[in-house]
This record gives sequence, structure tokens and C-alpha cells, in this order.
Amino acid sequence: MISLPPLNWLKAFEAAARHSSFKKAADELNVTPAAVSQHVKSLEDYYDIKLFVRQTRSLKLTRVGKLAAPLMSKALEKFTEACDVIKGDMGRNWLTITAPLSFCMKWLVPRLETFNEKYPKLEIRLNATDELVDICQGQADIGIRYGNGDYPDLEVRTLIDGVYHIVASPELLERHGGLNDFSELDKFPLLHTDWRGSPDLVPGWDMLAKAAGVTNKKIDLHKGHKFSNEMMSIDAAVSGLGIALVSQANSDAELQAGRLVKALDNHSFRNSGFQYHLVRAKSSKSSGSADLLYNWLSEQGSVKD
Repeated sequence: MISLPPLNWLKAFEAAARHSSFKKAADELNVTPAAVSQHVKSLEDYYDIKLFVRQTRSLKLTRVGKLAAPLMSKALEKFTEACDVIKGDMGRNWLTITAPLSFCMKWLVPRLETFNEKYPKLEIRLNATDELVDICQGQADIGIRYGNGDYPDLEVRTLIDGVYHIVASPELLERHGGLNDFSELDKFPLLHTDWRGSPDLVPGWDMLAKAAGVTNKKIDLHKGHKFSNEMMSIDAAVSGLGIALVSQANSDAELQAGRLVKALDNHSFRNSGFQYHLVRAKSSKSSGSADLLYNWLSEQGSVKD
């Protein structure tokens, strides 16, 4: 990181440039004019360049001083703004959760009202992202990650089983005469989740067929629409665009409400590589509030110790 001169020097230069006076700058900064003059001289010596032409009754900025002064004013404004954010944040009980977008929207957000009712003074910042956030570096208090749970630098607790179902809207099933056998998939438009551009990160139709022991090569399991996250696949299925293979965790609300129904439940797919895990840094310094949230989230999950 580039070394910067002391903040007092920068503040003295900015105030003196704005007022064209060491005395007025001193009044604003609650120091003596001599102190302002010395701070500015120290800044000039630091960079070996003149910022002011000192005249008998006034100051005049040099060419470099004229260029630097407005930028310094903006920089100090941003610095003050950043300090206000820190100060304000310290006065509030913030907790940050990071989780994949689909999981946030379909599973987590609907449950936060219950948390808020139980802990009304705790406020949540929800970072809904499919990118991995560095929890060990303090970018979030708690994370929910999708995968096999192999996170050696984190404390890990399995939250949701990796259960996937074939789902469709009731209207779509009725329109096509129902779905009674795997071989009948061919009469439905198939919906695919292509998360992060990799077919191996979520169960696909090929994986389901293999797990079910289905070898009917006449069924085209690659046809249909592809979506970049599971939330879109679920919403597309609700709208009747096609039939989808989606997680129990993210589709549960639609199933409970009857907007989706399970089809071929005997072909549900379960795999520990596709679970959701609750994670946090391995540290004994976690706050009591973070512990409350961590334990509450664990209680909401389908996997119990």
C-alpha cells in the first residue's frame, strides 16, 4: 500500500486552500495559524514541491496546488463519510449473512420475519450472491454454502439435505395427461438449471436417470430451456413453461401452496454432494448475536444433530 502523509497535514492544506488563509484555516481547525503553516510546510517538504505562494496578506495556490486542492476536498469528504458509516454501524446490531441467490429468495427471506419477531433488535444484512465470500476475513458473520461441506477453514453444520424432486404446475400435468412413468418425460418440455455454467454443480436429468437406473436412450434429456439459477427454473415451472428437477429446499413454498406438485416421487434424487451447509469462522470471538443467528438458522434446517 502507498504510504500517505499524516492526516493533519492534508486537512491543513485543504482548509488553507479553501480559505486562502492560514488564519481562517486555523480558526476552522481549532489550532494556531503557526500550526497550519507548519503542517503545510511539512506536506510540501514531504513531496518536495510548493503548494502555495506565500504573500504578505494572502495565500495563492501554485499550479499543483490548484490541481490538488479540489481533489483533496472530495477525498476528505469521502473519508468523513466512511468514518460516519463506521460510527453508525458500531451503534447498531448488524449481522451479515451470505448465501446463494436462489436459496436467499426461496428459503431464507420467507423465514426472516420469524427471526425478526423473536429478536426484534437484531438487524440482518443479506448478501445474496453465488460468489464465495471470505468469511474468515470478516466479509460476513455467517454463510450458507451449497456443496459437499468440505470447507476446512470453517466451522460447518449441515443445514438442508440434498433432496431433489421432479416438479411441475398442476395445469401442465393435466394438460399433458399426467406423468406416470419416467419414459413419459419425453412429452414434456424439460427445464434445466445451468448454475455457474457447470452441469455438475446441480443434479441434472442425466444424473437422475442414471441414479434411477433408467436406460431408455429414446428420451432426449438435453432438450428444453436452461436457466442460470434454480429460482428461475422454479418460477418457470410454476408458470407452466416445463417440468423441472429442483431442490426440496428451494421449491418447498411452491409445493406447500400447490403452485407446484411432485411428479414421479419414486424418482426423487438424494445426494450429499448437493446439500446446504451453515458455516462461520473457526473462532471463539464470535458475538452473542452471531451465535443466536447461527443457532436459529440451524433450527430451521431439515438436518438435526
